[in-house]
Amino acid sequence: MGWLHPNIGLLTAKLDRAKFPLRYCKPLVNPLQEGIKNHFGLMSQDPELVAAAILLPKFKCTWSTDDVTIRMRLCFAVSQTGEERLKQVTGEFITFPIPRKEGGTLVYNTKNIAVVVKGNMDIYQDSFKDRIHWDQETGLFTIRDLKTNDSGIYKVDGRNGIHSSYQLTVYEPVSSPILTSAGNESCSVECSVKNDRDVTLSWYRGEEILNRTSSSNLSINLFLPLDEEVKDRDIYRCEAANPVTKENLTFQFPQFCKGTDFDSERTRQLGIFALICILIAIIGLVAIYLKTRQREIKDPSNQDVSLYAEVNCSRSRNNQEVQSSILELDRLSKNTERKTVYDQLQLRHMSSGVINIA
Repeated sequence: MGWLHPNIGLLTAKLDRAKFPLRYCKPLVNPLQEGIKNHFGLMSQDPELVAAAILLPKFKCTWSTDDVTIRMRLCFAVSQTGEERLKQVTGEFITFPIPRKEGGTLVYNTKNIAVVVKGNMDIYQDSFKDRIHWDQETGLFTIRDLKTNDSGIYKVDGRNGIHSSYQLTVYEPVSSPILTSAGNESCSVECSVKNDRDVTLSWYRGEEILNRTSSSNLSINLFLPLDEEVKDRDIYRCEAANPVTKENLTFQFPQFCKGTDFDSERTRQLGIFALICILIAIIGLVAIYLKTRQREIKDPSNQDVSLYAEVNCSRSRNNQEVQSSILELDRLSKNTERKTVYDQLQLRHMSSGVINIA
C-alpha cells in the first residue's frame, strides 16, 4: 500500500479521517529511537508506515476533500537497516561509494578507525596505518592492501548524522585445481582443490555445468569426480572459484586419459629420455672396447714373436756366412720388441772336417 525509493521516498496511505486526526501528522523528532508509535497512534499498526517512519526522518502532510491522503515527500539520506555487501581479494583496495566531502568518520565494527575534520584525517587504529585514504576532491574513503582480517561491518558517517553501512568480505585468491585420472577404459577423472571460504568446485562440458561441490569444512580439500562417460571430442573444464577469483583446467580425452595425471605424464617422458641416454652410452662403450680389441689383434708389435734359425758353421769357408747370419739375427732382435731367439746346436763329425751347427 505504498512505494519507497532508496533515496527519495514517497508513501501514500488512505485512511479514515476518524482514525487519523490531523494532530498526529507532524514531523518526527527521532524516528530511529522513538518509533512510529509515539507519533502516529493507530497508524502504527500499518507495517508499511512503520518501515517508512524508521527509514524516513522528515515528511509533510496534505489533505484531499474526500479522504485523508498522507503524502510523505522526503529529501533525506537513508539510514539503512541492512548493509551493502562488498567483496574483494587480498592485496587489492576497496573504495566506499558514498562521498563525504565535508568530512566524516569511518567506523569498523563499531570502532572509529579514521576521522576527517576540516580536510585533515586522523587514523586511530594501528592496523590501518598508511592504508586508509580520504580523497578531498571526491570525499571517498579507500582502504588499500586488503587482508582477510579486514572483513567486517564498515560505516561511513557524515557530519550531518547521515551514514551508510557496508559488509566487506576479503577473500584469498582461489587455488588452482588438480586433475587426476585412473586410466581405465572409461577414463575416470577427478578434480581437487584446496578448500577455503566460499570456494566451489565445478565440472563443465563446454559451457554446460555437469556437477558442483562445496564444503564449510575449510581444513579439507574438495574432490569432485567426473561422473559421466568421457567422449573423445568433448572439451571438459574443472573450475575452482570463490566470489572474487576463479581458476580453470581444461582437457580432452586423447591428451589426458592415458592412465596418468599431468605430473606423472611428464615424469614418464623424462624417464624414457633418461633410459635412451643410458642405452646410447652403453652402446658407445661397447663399440670402443671392440674397436680397441680388434686393433690389438691386428698390430703385431703387441704380440710375442719367436724366431727360429738354423745356423751352420764351418771352420774356414763358411765363417763369413756365419757372421752375416749372426749380424742379421742381431738386427732383427733390435727391431722387434719382446722377441725370443732359440739356438739349437748340434755337433756332427764330418769327413771334410766341417762342423755343422743347427
